[in-house]
Amino acid sequence: MLRVVTNIVIKQRPSLQWPNRKTTIGLDFCNTWEYEDSWRDLTNKGKMIIPKNLYFRDQFGKLKPLLGPNINVGGFSSSAPLVLRGDKVSLIGGYKYFASKNAARETTTTNSILTGYVSRVSSAIPIEIEIEDNMWLLKQTPVDTRTFKSTDSLNIILKSLIDKCNSIYKTSFTVNALSKTTFGSFTMGNETACQVLQRLQKTYGFESYFRGDELRCGAIIYIPTEARTATFTFQEDIIESDLQYVRKDDITLSAIAKNTIEERTGQITKDGFEKTKRKRLEVLVTLRDNTKTTRVIKSGDVVPENNEGERRTFHFPGAKTTQELSDAAFNELTKYYYTGLKGSFTTFGLPFVRQGDNVVLKNPILPEQDGTYKVKKVEYSGGINGMRQVIHLDFKINI
Repeated sequence: MLRVVTNIVIKQRPSLQWPNRKTTIGLDFCNTWEYEDSWRDLTNKGKMIIPKNLYFRDQFGKLKPLLGPNINVGGFSSSAPLVLRGDKVSLIGGYKYFASKNAARETTTTNSILTGYVSRVSSAIPIEIEIEDNMWLLKQTPVDTRTFKSTDSLNIILKSLIDKCNSIYKTSFTVNALSKTTFGSFTMGNETACQVLQRLQKTYGFESYFRGDELRCGAIIYIPTEARTATFTFQEDIIESDLQYVRKDDITLSAIAKNTIEERTGQITKDGFEKTKRKRLEVLVTLRDNTKTTRVIKSGDVVPENNEGERRTFHFPGAKTTQELSDAAFNELTKYYYTGLKGSFTTFGLPFVRQGDNVVLKNPILPEQDGTYKVKKVEYSGGINGMRQVIHLDFKINI
């Protein structure tokens, strides 16, 4: 018998209007909560719904009512609000259970589901609190106007963003540049740190996400050495799924691969430096019937519409020629060109899975469909009806 464990901690953040907001709110119950862990959306978001007849424990262990005639939740009256936009939130979820029939005590297994900040509090009852991960602070962080040199690495740009955030909000965020590359001069200013990351994604294809207090950014997403592996079996712990078994002979994949390079002009500036100009490289790579075709997209060309299969867009900052672009895009496409399962499935809260982990899927009835897959997104939910994970597959891993 599994008993759901929920542990929510909300730490008040002092404000100019309410400088004495320093209470820690501890809750062990929630009607429902949900959260999404992915690298695709820049910001991971979630929400929790809390009933009105609930007590919390403060940092001294004192039990207090969450609601009452003189208690302000959300900042909708003149008194200091109990929960306010910008308060820090953490949620731990899991189970208590007897590991065996003869066990004298319950075993508790929990995992950190989310760490982030309150982005919105409803005025209605029950209370609905919307949450964003650490990216919420980068949305509030203005950047200093600065132009980076062409020799400056991605790590230097990221560190300037995080250093500013740490300075303003007294956080201890770190950076991990997943792409060890340099690119043309890069200027930022009159924007937030998050908007800089959005430009890096749009221009260079660098995805950004937080893993705990570490900001990660780059064209490479997954870190193989930290991936954990969990096994799930059909008719056992897979509750439902939209998984489809697809043969690669029936798949057509294509990708637009891009990069911008600096070319020498032969001209010298007044300062004695050689002038350069930017040149855009772009190719369309198609993979069909185990055969690769490449089309170079020149300036003014219209990219053919995608009328068959999936089309992706890749950025390869290290590619210097269209041939290098084509080869890199082909290598990336082959990860998705496989015979196997595609889609997502729903399971219980254990074993716990994060984006970037690996899952082994077993089918006792159709063993030819067994395989190992990389996880690109997990949707978590919990509350009075238990805990669930919706696990989304990215590509098949050949082991």
